[in-house]
Amino acid sequence: MSAQTEQQRLEMPAHPLPVLARNQDVKIFMGAGWAKGKVIRSDFDGCTVRLPQLQKTVRVRDARNILLLSSIHDC
Repeated sequence: MSAQTEQQRLEMPAHPLPVLARNQDVKIFMGAGWAKGKVIRSDFDGCTVRLPQLQKTVRVRDARNILLLSSIHDC
């Protein structure tokens, strides 16, 4: 994903949130900025992500607040 301004990110549609693979690396936007985490569970309504640095689990329901991180396993 190319670099976007904050305004461009917020202009994107909030839904649909894609169903993500378990253990997928993602970045979640929170009030304090972006935090790295791993997907624990994902369904049509949202995505549950574990944030190890913050020692918490969050539920994301807005596609604008989640970014997929590329993996070395992606080909």
